[in-house]
Amino acid sequence: MSLSRVPPEPAHADLTIRAMLMGARNRSPNDLAAVDGDLRLDYDELAAKIDTYAKALLALGVRRGDRVAMLTPPSIDYWIALHGATSIGAIWVGVNPRYQQRDFEHLLGDSAPAALLAVSPFEDRDYCVELRPLLPEGCPIVCHGTPSAGAVDLSDFLASAGRVSDAELAVARAAVEPEDAAVIVYTSGTTGRPKGAMLSHRAIVTSARANAAWMGADDLARCVCAAPVNHVGAINNICMNVLAAGGALIFHPRVDLKALGELSRREEPTYLVSSPTGFAMMMSSPRNIGERLSKTRLIVFGGAMTALSVLEQIAPFGARLSSVFGQTETCGIITHTEPGDALPIHAETIGKPLAGAEARIASPDGEALADGETGEIQIRGPQVMSGYFRNAQATAEAFTADGFLRTGDLGFQRPDGNLVFVGRLKEMFKSGGYNVYPVEIEQAICEHPAVALAAVVAIEHPTFQEVGLAFVEPRPGMTVTGEEIRDFLKTRIANYKVPKAFEIQTELPKLPNSKIDKMSLRALAARSTMATHA
Repeated sequence: MSLSRVPPEPAHADLTIRAMLMGARNRSPNDLAAVDGDLRLDYDELAAKIDTYAKALLALGVRRGDRVAMLTPPSIDYWIALHGATSIGAIWVGVNPRYQQRDFEHLLGDSAPAALLAVSPFEDRDYCVELRPLLPEGCPIVCHGTPSAGAVDLSDFLASAGRVSDAELAVARAAVEPEDAAVIVYTSGTTGRPKGAMLSHRAIVTSARANAAWMGADDLARCVCAAPVNHVGAINNICMNVLAAGGALIFHPRVDLKALGELSRREEPTYLVSSPTGFAMMMSSPRNIGERLSKTRLIVFGGAMTALSVLEQIAPFGARLSSVFGQTETCGIITHTEPGDALPIHAETIGKPLAGAEARIASPDGEALADGETGEIQIRGPQVMSGYFRNAQATAEAFTADGFLRTGDLGFQRPDGNLVFVGRLKEMFKSGGYNVYPVEIEQAICEHPAVALAAVVAIEHPTFQEVGLAFVEPRPGMTVTGEEIRDFLKTRIANYKVPKAFEIQTELPKLPNSKIDKMSLRALAARSTMATHA
């Protein structure tokens, strides 16, 4: 079955990130735009710094279509550089400081940047030295920090802006088209090598404006951004949505519960993007969760289904709640529950498509399925990526003949129109002839009062072909056994879905974007004695 919603009238004909920024600035030039430590910029001040940065990039030789890579934690520097680069038609590529050699080699080799901007040193790593051998010949490094030999000092870089006139800057900006790629975001690599999703100005702006419309400007007034800025969650779900509403971004370089609690008490953010992992971290400290949510008006959460028992602990703080679904390829949020929905709807569904988008549940041969039938969630709309950078084959495989994005996620549509996320197509396994979807089991496990997080992977079994192995992270200060969880599940899910083995871990491995690293868990499962004796 296909589900669509009528798109709103666009606020501006010019669908570029620059137009969205200038719209916010022209409406309220003196409103707070960004905070980073003691630095506070209003929209006028932010726009001026972006102009300087854009001119400096032009002086460096960056032109429309060039990639500008930036290694940085969440910061005002990131926000200025992204706007500076995209405003002249360059394509911004985020690089996570938590990456290791293999990650850097793939991302920098694939994107082939014309310039690298690096916050360095950062957390005892000199990235200007570490990344130099991985860059194309002649690619300059601009160092936001203490430059190593051969790197360009930030102050010298910014001073070079004086060599570029306002007229030259205006010409470069006038050439930017809505369909130009603005950002390349590399997928998380949960099922293989990361691919670079090209997100156009049109896709980013359409997504941000549609999200701001249902979220509301008041609820988007302030948001803390401590998420990795190479990830669509930070770029789109947080930063672009807040920009579309003319709100303020409060940057913090890392996820630190105590620091974020203090920051929230001081800055009073109104909007929070979270996940089961984020909720688990907050609930580990009752005092901290109170600080984080005291002024919060809207919490959106995704990445996996969130257990009803968790939402029941979050709801009393009074914020509106919305379960969302999205991918890198959809500029983040593409479906959402209505904040006024009952808690079970937020826990059980991912809502309906974003205004302007269309979703359908399809069989493997592309046939639209009826309500209640499980198939692939497919998305079509102006928020969807242009394709994968320099990967025509992967791009062709990602889309159906009629233009729907194959998400690789399974779900079904309820009679009330809400979509239900069942799990990743590649994660489904068959046990004794039955289809088993790990996300359903994970959600059931997380209903146990002693469980913070859970991940289920398939392992071979001599009788049932495949069965589930559950990795479980208990809540801080609590203990739980596999036998206790097994007994707990027996009255909640069918017996063939109950994992045959459990492994309790103090902390589950995470990807740089804070998602559970299932590739690592599959490798661990392959070596596990539990898998051998399941």
